[in-house]
Amino acid sequence: MVITLMQRLSFFLFVLLFAGAGQLTAQMGLNPFDWFDGEAEEEALAINVASNADEVAASSLVESGKAALESGNTGRAHSRFKKVIKRYGTTKAAGEARYLRARILMTKGKWKKAFETLQEVVTENPEFEQFNQVISAQFECATALMEGARGRILWIIPGFRQYDEAVRQFETVVRNGPYSDYAPLALMNIALVAEKQDEPDVAIDALDRLINYYPQSMLAPDAYYNMAETYSSLVKGPEYDQGATRQAISYYEDFLILFSESNYVGDVEANLAAMQNLLAESRLKLGDFFYYYRNNNTAALTFYNETVTIAPESEAADEARARIEDVEAGVRPISGAQIVRSLLLID
Repeated sequence: MVITLMQRLSFFLFVLLFAGAGQLTAQMGLNPFDWFDGEAEEEALAINVASNADEVAASSLVESGKAALESGNTGRAHSRFKKVIKRYGTTKAAGEARYLRARILMTKGKWKKAFETLQEVVTENPEFEQFNQVISAQFECATALMEGARGRILWIIPGFRQYDEAVRQFETVVRNGPYSDYAPLALMNIALVAEKQDEPDVAIDALDRLINYYPQSMLAPDAYYNMAETYSSLVKGPEYDQGATRQAISYYEDFLILFSESNYVGDVEANLAAMQNLLAESRLKLGDFFYYYRNNNTAALTFYNETVTIAPESEAADEARARIEDVEAGVRPISGAQIVRSLLLID
């Protein structure tokens, strides 16, 4: 009984202490939910907002830099723009300074540094009025790298081609301006770079996004055609898995339905026939497997009929029809072992 009473008193004292501590905390402003309110929040906001004096100083430097740029003194202009970015990076004028500095870097072939400076406009100065020009300049940087522009090692020795960097930059263009005219162009260029580097998975991903997200783009026909060609390049032969062959056929057929007036129609029809013939040959080989080696006429007939359906005018279809006639006539297939046994008069 004594222990129970002591436990109750201890619990009562604990509740009183906790309540008192809560009141004391509230009075002293130690509530965690209030730590980021009030003056602290206002101070943080003030840090990110430039003063009027900073705005005036930044604008003056930008105008000075633009005057130097017009007179052909790019070194002086670059210095002015860089000063604005370093000292007055949160001002409105800083967006223009970053953009103009990037333009100067582009004239010097410093494509990666120029792209990074333009990306600062996107992240640090999203209010910049010439945002479309920023996206355009970024696309220009990525295109230069795609076309083989190189950096310099020790300012003298040409560096390596930067195709991977080009792909990263094009991806950034898509993220920055998903509704711009540059997004489908960037996706197509990613596919082209990937094909050049023998990376079909990357190419297929980019073309798939172009087809699904920008079906009205002028590049849509090229996307379907390139997608079919990419899958065709993955086909190894009739003896292998035909997943890529089926995909190629699907995109060739879609192309003919959607873009029947295209100049590519003749090439697409020829390529489609080639893929259908290959798939038909694959079905024929499977039918032969079940007919000659498994004595399973039902499965063999299934594949032979598929062969005829896929490419009715092909040589594989002619062979399949002959096999179907043999199966229906009850002709037993002759294997190599049976030929040897017949020659030795074993049967």
